[in-house]
Amino acid sequence: MKNYVALIISILTLTSCFKRNYESELIKSPTGNFEIKTTVNRTDKNADNYADVIIHIFDIKSNKVTQLNTGVGDFSKWSVGWTKIGDTIVLQSSDIGNKAWIISNNKPIEIKMTDNLNNRAEFLKSEKYD
Repeated sequence: MKNYVALIISILTLTSCFKRNYESELIKSPTGNFEIKTTVNRTDKNADNYADVIIHIFDIKSNKVTQLNTGVGDFSKWSVGWTKIGDTIVLQSSDIGNKAWIISNNKPIEIKMTDNLNNRAEFLKSEKYD
């Protein structure tokens, strides 16, 4: 009986871990002009953003300036960070592929992926999952 109760408690604990909304730490850009954090709605299946990775962008005074729905589903591996120089956000996604946005006038503008940006994306992935 004790084993049965322990098994039930373990299953409930594990499943509750997967049903929580996700919110990352703030990540400051190399210039210090911006910070980003990511969130994922994992609980409200009726919401338009269910399981989407959302990037929230904050200015130097920690005021939220905008947010960006990346189009990435949380059911695959993904990671977000900055380039080493500048205010360029890099997304690694095994779902939709890698993407990057430069911040211009407090708005993210998607830019073409280069070898350097793809290398940075893969580095961010290795930091998160390796």
